[in-house]
Amino acid sequence: MTVNEKISALRTLMKQHELYAYYIGTADPHNSEYIADHFRSRAFMSGFAGSAGTLVVTLDQALLWVDGRYHIQAAKDVKDSEIILMKMGAPGVPKTLDWLADNLPQASKLAIAGDLHPDNEIAHMALSLSRKDISLVTDLDLVDEIWEDRPPLPQGKVKSHPLKYAGQSTADKISELRTQMKDDLADAAFYVGLDDIMWLMNLRGEDIPGNPVALSYALIEKEKTSLFINLNNLEAGVVETLAEQGVTLAPYDSVREALSELEADRIVLDRRRVSRSLVEALPKDSKVIVKNDYLQVMKAKLNDIQQKSQLEAGKRDSAYVTSYLYFVKHKAVELGHNEYSVTEELERLRSQDPLYIEASFSTISAYGANAAMMHYQAGEDSYAELEARGLYLVDCGAQMWDGTTDITRTIALGELTQAEKEAYTLTLRSHIALASLPFLKGSSGVALDAVARSVVWRENFDYKCGTGHGVGYVAGVHEGPQRLTASTEAGKQTFEPGMVITIEPGVYLEGILGVRLENDYIVVHSDFETNSQGDVFYSFKPFTFVPFDRDAILVEKMTAGELSWLNDYHAKVREVLLPLLTAEAVKEYVLRETEAFPLEV
Repeated sequence: MTVNEKISALRTLMKQHELYAYYIGTADPHNSEYIADHFRSRAFMSGFAGSAGTLVVTLDQALLWVDGRYHIQAAKDVKDSEIILMKMGAPGVPKTLDWLADNLPQASKLAIAGDLHPDNEIAHMALSLSRKDISLVTDLDLVDEIWEDRPPLPQGKVKSHPLKYAGQSTADKISELRTQMKDDLADAAFYVGLDDIMWLMNLRGEDIPGNPVALSYALIEKEKTSLFINLNNLEAGVVETLAEQGVTLAPYDSVREALSELEADRIVLDRRRVSRSLVEALPKDSKVIVKNDYLQVMKAKLNDIQQKSQLEAGKRDSAYVTSYLYFVKHKAVELGHNEYSVTEELERLRSQDPLYIEASFSTISAYGANAAMMHYQAGEDSYAELEARGLYLVDCGAQMWDGTTDITRTIALGELTQAEKEAYTLTLRSHIALASLPFLKGSSGVALDAVARSVVWRENFDYKCGTGHGVGYVAGVHEGPQRLTASTEAGKQTFEPGMVITIEPGVYLEGILGVRLENDYIVVHSDFETNSQGDVFYSFKPFTFVPFDRDAILVEKMTAGELSWLNDYHAKVREVLLPLLTAEAVKEYVLRETEAFPLEV
């Protein structure tokens, strides 16, 4: 069926259930950012395959809300359908909930999946719509009736994550978690986040591409820990290892029954992550203690073993990415590569690593104007040919047993225009502004975001995305609670030593060019750490060691301080990469790219 035919079929079912509107978010029961194909209802119904977005279908309209990362891509994906694109953040575009409150008729019905969307989200929606007596129906899945070839639930294998990389046993993590439960007078804690659960149990899975996780739930009581997971998918030895750590196994689909039978007066859970249907499954006399996930903060700060492992993974992947950049810059055009075909070389390089698992997300390989789309995806039948001119952007990452990476570089494939060089230099200066900054203990993500963003603000420009995100440890490449964002709510987490963050400002000019420069960093104590007033300072230490492209830099636009940071960074790149590289041509490439710039310009 076409998108319009799917929408028409959905409306037929809506009329049968007396619904005026149907809300389809990007959601699964685990509040995951990236979801398994089985749960991709919004992509199926709209034709827009991006990782975030909300589709609302009413009896006479269909609207798709997407954030700034996807404005350009979504416009292309829905142009042949009846869907109206709502560009979030653009002038005059209301938020989804505001639009619903203003446009749904009095006393009408709206359906939203209660088994997928968090309890807090549904409660907030119900409150907002209550002024018009709009009722929510949370127990329907009408898309399933349309989706004839819907993919089944994933059945990936589940393996133990070795202690030599995890650095802490499952039993010790559970003990630490129970200490926090005791402080809150809680009898139980319940978790749905797959990144949380895999970290707690020292497991890794294959259920979501790019994310080494397995569909699961975890229930921690005072004397019992239960893991709800597909028991058929556990590899040899996992059952015994978990038993040794005090973990009891149960079928994945038995979680609702277990919650309904729970004997706990007080249970800790995060209503922002746990679905409405699972909250409703709890005994009516249970009191929910609304807390942020203990596990999110616990795992955000890497222990010493994790830090050492992540650094080694970052070094090795930097060598693979640098070798790839050499190939793209000096060989790809001559060999007739396009955006899609060229990335085979990156996978070939990484697959040599004995600890390599998979890419941490679908590689963004974008040439010229395509790079203006932040999450652009070239395809086997949709790509641009590479030419010996202009800018090429690659945003890529790796999952390895000892760490997760996320790296973006933009490089010159030949002669550049003045505008291309200015965009590159502005992005580099924005990156350096934050990467070089010592910052006061207690600084939040929203404050630090402004440091990088202020550089482009001075040029009357802004990039419509965050400056950076947390990176999971052999887990989701986007993982909180730490973020660099202009949103005061999302960026409220203060930064602490051991937290990993990307710094990735950019310049995006629709139909012209896109530049992004991204490194992974870890928060560490600053060299001077304290001052005479007793203030404590932190700074960023890189986990990424890939040269920036000197052919794209306008040296005269940079300050001596910026060039000094760049020279120091490139000296470290040389130190890290040269022992890891075997090809002489790539070594020569690194030596050229990292040659120090004169500080007097």
